[in-house]
Amino acid sequence: MARGNPRHWNDRHRSLPPELGAELMALPGAIGLEPQNTGAADLHDTAAIIAGLDLVISVDTAVAHLAGALGKPVWLLLPAIGTDWRWGREGAGSAWYPSARLFRQPAPGDWASLIAQVTALSPTASRG
Repeated sequence: MARGNPRHWNDRHRSLPPELGAELMALPGAIGLEPQNTGAADLHDTAAIIAGLDLVISVDTAVAHLAGALGKPVWLLLPAIGTDWRWGREGAGSAWYPSARLFRQPAPGDWASLIAQVTALSPTASRG
């Protein structure tokens, strides 16, 4: 998921610009997990979809939390500004979700280098 809820107080920092979200979606096997793409009616439906994936790549959204709670590998893309306290201030691991790998912006607004890092490490298996 490249975008969070647009009404979230920090959405302008935590959501990807559309062109960088498109880069993630161009990865082999990528699928969008937005309800309009999957037909999911609720989190139960979304959980069933996530269960069939090898990896979820997402900004800080409910989908990222759901993947982590399900124990699915999730790569979480975090902003340099307004990062939620749950992710701590540094490090690549999560105390909340052992299956999560945290990727942090190196500087405020620098999504491009973060996306380059993620795409270079990304396996070719399905992802959301």
